[in-house]
Amino acid sequence: MRLALGRTEFCFEKITSPGYTKDGEAYFSHLHSDQYSQFLYFLSHSLWNRSENKPICDKLIFLNKMMNGMFYSYKVELPNIFLFGHPVGSVLGKAKYADFLVVFQNVTINTAVDDAGSPAPVLGKGLFLGAGAMILGNKTVGDRVSVGAGAAVYNAEIPDDHLVFRDRTGELRIQHRTKGECTAQQFFNVPIG
Repeated sequence: MRLALGRTEFCFEKITSPGYTKDGEAYFSHLHSDQYSQFLYFLSHSLWNRSENKPICDKLIFLNKMMNGMFYSYKVELPNIFLFGHPVGSVLGKAKYADFLVVFQNVTINTAVDDAGSPAPVLGKGLFLGAGAMILGNKTVGDRVSVGAGAAVYNAEIPDDHLVFRDRTGELRIQHRTKGECTAQQFFNVPIG
């Protein structure tokens, strides 16, 4: 429990969203469902790494699914610094995740990983996933990438500093970011780099 709380504090002290800090210190409330979902990940993952106590870890994941409608495995290595922003309906599959991940509602990361050892996607630092965003397949998504609401990346490499979005006609667009900082940066108080 102490390890999970320490990991939670380390993560939360870097988040700029209201309610994650109080008087300059990391703040955790079990009544804040986004925070609690993150804590349940840290707790289940920490327990799995220390004891591989599958029954307890499964119960923690089921609790999160019941309370938040979100699924991730305690075996998945989520980054040390990430934010779940109203992640109802999100499914985070096996992938190589990096710090400064932002996940909103109905996000899907569903990979080609199977027991035969197919590769998982590599997701870069500062990845922002808007409502309904999907990453399917096993290709690399670069650093400081934003996948907008309803946009799907299907088995495609996305270079660093790019936006993936649907335009007004519904066409999928991939273009270089023109703003100075990536979308994920607004959620963290340390530079993504």
